[in-house]
Amino acid sequence: MDLLSRMMGKSAKISRVFKEIKKVSPKDAHVLISGEKGTHKELVAKAIHYNSLRHEGPLIRISFAAVPKESAETELFGCGKGGSAKTSGKGTGRMEEADRGTVVLDEISEMDIGLQEKLLKFIQTGEPGLPDRKTSIHPDVRMICLTSKNLKEAVKKGLFIEDLYELLKKFHIKIPPLRERKEDVLQLAQDFLEEAADRFETGPKELSREARGFLVKYNWPCNMYELEQMMKRAAVLTNGPSIGKKDLFVEDFASCSIKDFLEGKLKRYLKEMTKLDNCNLYGTVLSEVESSLISIVLKETDGNQLKAAKTLGINRNTLRTKIKEYEIRV
Repeated sequence: MDLLSRMMGKSAKISRVFKEIKKVSPKDAHVLISGEKGTHKELVAKAIHYNSLRHEGPLIRISFAAVPKESAETELFGCGKGGSAKTSGKGTGRMEEADRGTVVLDEISEMDIGLQEKLLKFIQTGEPGLPDRKTSIHPDVRMICLTSKNLKEAVKKGLFIEDLYELLKKFHIKIPPLRERKEDVLQLAQDFLEEAADRFETGPKELSREARGFLVKYNWPCNMYELEQMMKRAAVLTNGPSIGKKDLFVEDFASCSIKDFLEGKLKRYLKEMTKLDNCNLYGTVLSEVESSLISIVLKETDGNQLKAAKTLGINRNTLRTKIKEYEIRV
């Protein structure tokens, strides 16, 4: 648990998560872990496994966001007559590989309805009921299911089986996003920074006062993953021991797309907006993004409109029109 707390923080909200891990780990019950992308749900799953009675057994992970839907059943339960599974030369699936251990089902919301039905039957009876299998399988496994989506909403939309959700939510651990526990940010940043400096042999690094202020105010759409990657990059690319605010703005992280960013920003408002007949969300968001982008590029180019226009890929007259339209100070 010491390693987990160092990787995730010590705030009141995350401390409650640690208490829930301690409670549920020895119970040998299936667990649902929910949280936004980048909240390190997989670390919580590992902590539960290694603090459980199954800690000497296998820990097997399968991500349904990465496995093609047509091969997900084979990946999970193995092959049937004449089939072959990727996971084993004997045609066994991940469930059998995890016998007497734990299987982590990552992004379970991506599982199609048909496979959800088989998983539900497996939980209820210990047998998935695959019609083309010659022999039955009854592996003894504990399931830890991870999701970055709201399964309750998925049930309402008919995308997730209600009975399966009801079974899984009995032991539900919700990981709060980093923006809701800002008191953890600076300590986590320092830990990630020291780890990166040691790993890449960059010499000691420290965050400037301006950089620390930025980290606390930033919204962290990609959570701890984003903070960790930001510190790694800053440690490697910053000249000298001090890391300033300008050193923290880096290119997009692989798992943090524009879609993820906007979803994080708009999440708290979308439910209310969709109740309105006409809130012009499309026009409002596009104008805000365009205005902000132009302002950022102008600042980066020290107000040089010709250079800014080339960077943006628009002509200078269009830029001037936009500057006037959005009342941007140059």
